[in-house]
Order: sequence, then structure tokens, then C-alpha cells
Amino acid sequence: MIRKRVRSYKVGSRSDVKGWSNSLVDCPAFLIGNAPSLKDLDLSLLKDHFTIGINRAFYEIDPTILMWQDAELWWNHRAEISRLKAIKYCKNLADPKNRCYHFKLSNGDFKLTDTASMLYGRGATGPLAFQLAHVLGCDPIFMLGMDCCYREGKTDFYGVNPSHKSHTRKNCNKGLKWIKMCNSDREIYACSHSKIFDSPISLEDAVDMCRSIHPQNRSIFRSKILGSSK
Repeated sequence: MIRKRVRSYKVGSRSDVKGWSNSLVDCPAFLIGNAPSLKDLDLSLLKDHFTIGINRAFYEIDPTILMWQDAELWWNHRAEISRLKAIKYCKNLADPKNRCYHFKLSNGDFKLTDTASMLYGRGATGPLAFQLAHVLGCDPIFMLGMDCCYREGKTDFYGVNPSHKSHTRKNCNKGLKWIKMCNSDREIYACSHSKIFDSPISLEDAVDMCRSIHPQNRSIFRSKILGSSK
């Protein structure tokens, strides 16, 4: 008997994400970057919280949403990504098999958006993750491993990013500066020191700030975000 292979996650398209706006109003969001400082943090503290993992953050955590913008990441890690429980959300051109939820990326400067189907700015994924958290209605927003700082020759928490370029850190700092100056009405906190956010709070303190909010599991977050398209 021939058994059909069943996918473990939902096939999506860019139109599916238009209903995501304000689906997580006043829900804390933890954005998980790839800086070496991520290794200093106990990510198990986030098991009952909403998380957006950027690029290879899945090495350390299976986030609520995993987002990326380069097709190379999909081709290099498609087996690992496919096994994740995370909602897969990426630039439309970074999903050759059309298996994920999509955003379109506009040229020009970073800016806040009112829909998850269109994000703004190029050169760094951190500010795109912030745009997503913002359009979902999340508040406060915490940034982990998003400091643009290298350590002992490592560009990222897993070592050296093979796609790292000479301008990568410059773009990263530009994105952090935009997050700080974008006139968002949300509370924004960094959990690691950078030249842009020089007064970080600990992850433990960040989680403690959220104790008054009833913890929710992955299925509840998925239901709220995906709605009838889950």
C-alpha cells in the first residue's frame, strides 16, 4: 500500500495574513534575533509567551512564528523548518515551494505598517519582526539577541553567519535606531546592551513584567492569529 506523505503544517499565501492585524492586542511579544548574546538567555522562560523567531533562531527555540526573507535559508534548512510547530512566515520570494505564509517587502525606509502582507525596508529582518509584532497589536515588545554586537569573532549565536556581509551590522544598527525612533505607541525593551539601546533589562525581569497577563499556549496564539485559516 502506498502511503501519502502528509504535511505537518498549513500551506499559506500572502492573502492569508491580511486578517492578522490586531489579532494579539496587548499581548507581550518577544522578538528573538541571532546575536551571540542570545546564548546568555534562558529561552525556556518563554514557553507560555508569544515569540517571533528570526532566521536561525529555531536552533534555540521553536517560536510561535518563524520569519525570514532569504530563499537561501529555506533551501539550506527546509527539513528542519518543516518539522517546526511554528507558523512559517517569510518573504514571498523566499518560499520556492509556496508552503508558508507570505509578506511582500517594499523598497525604501523602514516604517510601520497596517497589514502583515506588506512590510517595509531592507537589509535587516529585526525591524521587520518589529513591524509584524506592531501590526498584530502586541504590547509590550521585547527584543532578545537583537543588539548587532559580535563576540569572540562570532557574528551570531551559532558562530559565523555564512551570509554575513560587510554592511550587515550597519544595516542592523540602522534597523535598531528606527525601532527606537519610529514613534510607536508601544513599550519597547531590549534584553541585551547595544549602542542604540544601552539600558537593557534582563529576560527574567521582562517575563516578570508579564505575570499579570494570563499565560497562553501555542494553540491559543495560533487560533487568534490564523482564525478561520488555521
